[in-house]
Amino acid sequence: MPPGPLLAAVSDMSACYRRTPILWFLVLASACATPASPTEMPDSAAAAGGASDVTTPIVQMTNAERANAGLPALRTASRLMEAAQLHAAQMARLGRLEHVLSGAQYPRPEDRLAAAGYQWSSYAENIAMGQTSAAAVMDSWMRSSGHRANILSTSNTEIGIGFARDSAGRPYYVQVFGRPR
Repeated sequence: MPPGPLLAAVSDMSACYRRTPILWFLVLASACATPASPTEMPDSAAAAGGASDVTTPIVQMTNAERANAGLPALRTASRLMEAAQLHAAQMARLGRLEHVLSGAQYPRPEDRLAAAGYQWSSYAENIAMGQTSAAAVMDSWMRSSGHRANILSTSNTEIGIGFARDSAGRPYYVQVFGRPR
């Protein structure tokens, strides 16, 4: 295994299949209407497997990075936490690291935000797989220009974090940033 995580642009899907920690990021800003919310949500607590031990430190480290850059802290939003957890659980269940997860109940970020009932004017998403701790995934995200840009963006005011493990124990991490309508 190479010494560090692999970083990939959203269009480079080939890195998903390597057995090293990898990252993806997505940035979208729009004033489009949010699709209707699906009525059924998975049990995110069961899918998480001790997620708060990971998610809380990621929120704290994200806001510490923002403070270091002179930016205001992001507020934790329960609906963004739901959307992030939904995606982490889906990726772990399907064993794939993708922003648009074909074959999933909520394949697109907009679908997950709608499922959680989050009315957004803008959002962004960072995903990663394989890092061994909250500190390791934050370090990877901050070393990637696209992920770092999402973390330090002034376009969004709220954050949600998701974490899940697949059947082999590999960790999946999701950061969802948003600005409510």
